[in-house]
Amino acid sequence: MKEIIGGIIIDYYQYGNTGKEVKKIQSLLDKLDYELKVDGIYGKKTKDAVILYQVNKQLTIDGIVGPETLEHLLIDNGVKKDVAYINSRDFYSQTDYLIYSNLEKHLVSIFKGSNKSWELIKTYLATIGKPSTPTIKGIFTIKAKGPGYGGIKNGFKVKWYTQFYRNYLFHSILFNLNGTVFDDRLGMDLSDGCIRLKAEDAKYIYDKIPYGTLVIIQ
Repeated sequence: MKEIIGGIIIDYYQYGNTGKEVKKIQSLLDKLDYELKVDGIYGKKTKDAVILYQVNKQLTIDGIVGPETLEHLLIDNGVKKDVAYINSRDFYSQTDYLIYSNLEKHLVSIFKGSNKSWELIKTYLATIGKPSTPTIKGIFTIKAKGPGYGGIKNGFKVKWYTQFYRNYLFHSILFNLNGTVFDDRLGMDLSDGCIRLKAEDAKYIYDKIPYGTLVIIQ
C-alpha cells in the first residue's frame, strides 16, 4: 500500500505482501533476535514479530511496517538516523544522487544509490536562512548551475552555485571582491535563504551532482 504525504511517497508493508522489501524487514527483525525466516513472505509470524517490536519500541501497534517502524528498525540495526530516514521512505531521484539538507542540524548530506538503497557519501556543515528569510522546505530538483555571482552592488561574491528552487541555491561562503574571505561562518542561520557551504563543498555539488537530482530540504 502506498500513500503520498507532503509530496513524499510512503510505502506500507503488511500481512500478505511478498518481495525483497519484506525480506529486508524480516532480516532486520531477525538480527534483533525476533527469530524470523527470511523468505520474503509477510505471513503470521512476520506480523506477530512486527507487533512485538512495535510494543517494545512503544510505536503504533498495527502489525504494519510503515516509515516510522522501518526507520526504527534501521536505527536499531546500526544505521545513522538521517540515513535511516532517507531509506525508510520512497525517494526516487532522476539520477543516482540525492541531496538531503537537515536545516535543524545545519547539515547537507550527499547520497548515492537508488530508492531505499541510498548510501551516504558526504556530509557538510552549512549556514542556512535567517528567521526573516528562511530556507525553503520541500522536495526539489537541481535545475541550474554557475561558477559564481556577486559584484560591486553586493560588495561580495559567492562561488559555485547550484540552484534547487527559484532563487534558492547551494553556494560557497561569502568572499570579498578581491578573493579574500568576507564571511566564513557555518552552522548558523544567517543567509537570505540560500545554503552556504565551504567553497570546496559547494564545488563538489557544482561538479559532481547532475541536473535533475532530487533535493530534500527539511
